[in-house]
Amino acid sequence: MSGAFYRQTDEGRFESSPLTAGPWSADAQHAGPPSALLVRAMEPRTDSSRLARVSVDVLGPVPIAPLTIEVRQVRPGRSVELLEATASIDGRPALVARGWRMRTTPDDFPSVGSHAGPGTEDRPRERGPMLPFAHKDGYLSVVDFSFDSGSGEALGPAAAWGRSRAALVDGETMTGWQHTVVVADSASGISMATDPMASPAINCDLVVSLVRDPDVDWVHLDSETVGGPGGGVLTDTRLSDARGRLGRSVQNLYGRRLG
Repeated sequence: MSGAFYRQTDEGRFESSPLTAGPWSADAQHAGPPSALLVRAMEPRTDSSRLARVSVDVLGPVPIAPLTIEVRQVRPGRSVELLEATASIDGRPALVARGWRMRTTPDDFPSVGSHAGPGTEDRPRERGPMLPFAHKDGYLSVVDFSFDSGSGEALGPAAAWGRSRAALVDGETMTGWQHTVVVADSASGISMATDPMASPAINCDLVVSLVRDPDVDWVHLDSETVGGPGGGVLTDTRLSDARGRLGRSVQNLYGRRLG
């Protein structure tokens, strides 16, 4: 373990460590860790229910400062429940997430669809290079990406295994959902489609839907970013772990031209 992204100081109160710093600035957090902190607040405490979908809206740059997490119930229910979690800094919302919690399917529910993943080759996964201009002393110092195709230094689609070597909260073990969200928010980075110095595209949200709870280990991202003039930019990612298919994540990006 290589430290933690946060330290809990009080009920719903978390101190942000320098490890949360994203690739664009040493002063702003990567959206993955605070999104996972919202997941942590919405996860069920029993084995009979699970998170099915989480959508996170990033309201702006998130400074490396203490976060206050609050949760409210939007739609109550014994089988299906909708929650909303907010991360605030000095009373100002920085991220808002909604999560559907659902009762798990019964043991005799039929298995449908393909559950196949990318396969796990019997070879060591090696940390690949990332964008040369990125700030590498925060998130990128403790989150590894081992590429099957594409590259962290090249533009275009990519398929990579990712993992965090840091804990989410000091003294706790991350759950599979938390770990997957920490990694999945990098999908638009590993599959960057345009030169960020000329045509940057930065995500303002992250939507993750999973068919089951993930393993707390390497997660596979098969990602492609698409976009064009007069429209928008979107990163679409198929998520898997060593046991097979998990689900998908989607990110909407704000694309613009500089100069």
